[in-house]
Amino acid sequence: MLNKLQVLLAPFWLQFQSQLDANQRLRWMMWGVVYIVIFYVGLTLGEWRDERAQNIELLSRTSIKLNQLEHQAQWSERWAKEKEVATGLRAKLWETQSESFAEADVQNYLRRLMADHNAQNYRPRLAPTERIELGGETLIKVTAEVSSSVAVDQIDHLLKVIADNPKLLDIQRFNYGAQRGGQLDLMLSAYFLINDSQATLSNTVQDQQAVPAKATEKDGENVVR
Repeated sequence: MLNKLQVLLAPFWLQFQSQLDANQRLRWMMWGVVYIVIFYVGLTLGEWRDERAQNIELLSRTSIKLNQLEHQAQWSERWAKEKEVATGLRAKLWETQSESFAEADVQNYLRRLMADHNAQNYRPRLAPTERIELGGETLIKVTAEVSSSVAVDQIDHLLKVIADNPKLLDIQRFNYGAQRGGQLDLMLSAYFLINDSQATLSNTVQDQQAVPAKATEKDGENVVR
């Protein structure tokens, strides 16, 4: 079949060769077509090589990341450790129902602290209470400034009591003048979690206490009548 095809195409090929030899313009046109084809093939191969190189680089980066993950510690163990740390930090936060309760807790704590260490001229002052976002939680930050006089033999124990408190107390300023009559200038902050369950329970108890009171009043009225 190929021999028949060659016999059929041979006259056309001989005619094309004769025209190509006789016509110089035709020869230039053919060389131009060949150049365009070569140029197009070169561009296509260049784009293919670039795309292939990008794919190889992407696969290489993915392989490196997978190898790094493979050599890391087990994710479940890491998650458990991080959760344990977060639980421990959460346990160090104070709990409250509202900003006013938080301020009262800090004032009561400082009042007892100073009384236990025989402080004189105790003058507390609360800074404006703040609400801050930390780790997806809304915290109440209560900052208090204390000015007082504490004896030299009491100041170390006072600081130890603050440091040993299971609830976090952040000392932001501490000045003590042993030569100035034991003058203490202290500023600390406490961070509170808002415990909605306590607030709801408190309101429920108040409502339950109010119902018998109203019933008693009505019974008294009936007795009078």
